[in-house]
Amino acid sequence: MASKRIDKRNSGPENVVNPFAAALASALGVDAPKGPGESVLHDDEDANAPMTSKRVEMRFEKKGRNGKMATLLTFDSLGDAETTEWAKRLKQSLGVGGSVEADGQILLQGDVRTKVLSLLTKEGWTVKRIGG
Repeated sequence: MASKRIDKRNSGPENVVNPFAAALASALGVDAPKGPGESVLHDDEDANAPMTSKRVEMRFEKKGRNGKMATLLTFDSLGDAETTEWAKRLKQSLGVGGSVEADGQILLQGDVRTKVLSLLTKEGWTVKRIGG
């Protein structure tokens, strides 16, 4: 049985072009990549977007609340409307009461630190625990 000779000079992974790239590019309405390593998708919207820090400070308090436990959240980069929206969303998803303080802090009733931590990290926030 005769073996077939394969030309391996131009068959490395750096020379392979994805056969589905043209179909994907036409479906997305963009130009197909010219060679390997080029991306069809361009994140121009993300490049122009301002970089905001998604950081939350979380603390637990009993002092000054007649011994009742409360979890306080301080969002660094949110305005009043967004803070109110997050307070509503957190209260509904955790099943607890709470309010928005005058200085922009969200007060959640009870010790819900672990639930808040897991919920906010899923949403992409960096949570800093203060005081325990």
